[in-house]
Amino acid sequence: MPERIMPGLGLRAFYDPGQRNWGTSVSEDLRALSVLVQARALSRSTVLPPAGSPGDIRIVPAGAPSHANALALWDGGDPGAEDWVYLTPQEGWQVWVSDEARHVRFAGGAWVAVPRPGIVPIRTLTATSHTLELVDLGSILETTGSSAVTVTIPGETTVPFEIGTLINVTQVGAGIATVTAAPGVSLNGVTGGSVALDGQWSGVALVKRGADAWVIQGALAGAVA
Repeated sequence: MPERIMPGLGLRAFYDPGQRNWGTSVSEDLRALSVLVQARALSRSTVLPPAGSPGDIRIVPAGAPSHANALALWDGGDPGAEDWVYLTPQEGWQVWVSDEARHVRFAGGAWVAVPRPGIVPIRTLTATSHTLELVDLGSILETTGSSAVTVTIPGETTVPFEIGTLINVTQVGAGIATVTAAPGVSLNGVTGGSVALDGQWSGVALVKRGADAWVIQGALAGAVA
């Protein structure tokens, strides 16, 4: 029976007796299992040092020139032959980061902090336009500039938010924040699928309640108290 890739982590198994390199393959797969079961890393923000200590696991910073976002393991065979070994993350991998004392999850090509119970992450929007993405899930999006900002709700074929998704938008800066729905998306609670917030320090809640159907509630421009 020829070697084949197993579901999930993509480990290899079902070797023919005596199949060439089976020992190397098994060792690499056991190393991956050792890292990913109850995965933990020292840091995801510090630059990878030229050499590590036995057992070191780190996440390569997102801005690194090579192996960005990979899990880096200090490993090797004979003494003196140790080196960094890299595992390419897959969507949904979750790792405990020691120097932040929190879990992060790989989603949308980036490591995203997993919200702690009762703590809502705040994301700052600096551009004049932003289309909601999966990393915004459960967050407060703060617009901070003096220029107008448009926050767009995309269609679910573009970004597959689950029904019940909650995202908050707060206008912190003087620039008027406007929430608008992409073509094919209904924004219940307003007329015309687009609405501005009521001014600086006002906020709204966006909830997905059905297929391409959202509700907006909060401090909307023109609303009567």
